[in-house]
Amino acid sequence: MEKFIRVNEIDKNLDFVNLAVTLKNVDAKSKDDMLTVCKEGNFNFKNLTSNVQIHSDIVNVVEKFDIGLKKDGDALITNLTNTPLLIFTADCVPIALIDKKNKAIGLIHAGWRGTYSKIVKNTIDKMIEKYNTNPKDIVSVIGPSIGRCCYEVSEELIEKFNTILTNKDEKFYIIKEGKYHLDLWNVNEQILKECNVKKENIINLNICTSCESDRFHSYRKHDKTNERIGMILEIK
Repeated sequence: MEKFIRVNEIDKNLDFVNLAVTLKNVDAKSKDDMLTVCKEGNFNFKNLTSNVQIHSDIVNVVEKFDIGLKKDGDALITNLTNTPLLIFTADCVPIALIDKKNKAIGLIHAGWRGTYSKIVKNTIDKMIEKYNTNPKDIVSVIGPSIGRCCYEVSEELIEKFNTILTNKDEKFYIIKEGKYHLDLWNVNEQILKECNVKKENIINLNICTSCESDRFHSYRKHDKTNERIGMILEIK
């Protein structure tokens, strides 16, 4: 049975990386499951590195002495080869950043808190600082996560997002049957564009974890499940 979908094949310019997203029959928090995924997906399990995710805007740099260490944070960046980065989601938005020119990568876990605090911008800023990344060279992939079709939130949260999304023509929420639905994909896409990532380099897989809960873990649909989707990104 298929355990993951390989993503980098959508763009021939991404052939120097390996990018995959695990499916529902895998729990990315399980060491055994990830060992199997890494073997089948040609990821270097020995160097697999992840965070202790805390819904923050913290970006951790992975250098040689950081491999395998777990630090508090919700984004990871590196330019090391054979060092796969891993983030965990189950409705929150996984975002991959790939600097095609300088061969550097980033992975982001963006729930509403991380999105609100612009963790995407923090990550890009850190890549600029560490790897001289030009945002125009970044390809960004937005992975499976809850879509605006299903992400019902309070009016207060919509008002909160209004404070960081001023003077925007694009709608970052919809009203459905009298309820507010936040569009985290749209918000993060807007932030990416504000950071000068080209619109054509933003690849949204448009997979809603709630709608496709038969294929992916969904925190809301699966009764606050502890199991997680894994997005894995490695420079070959």
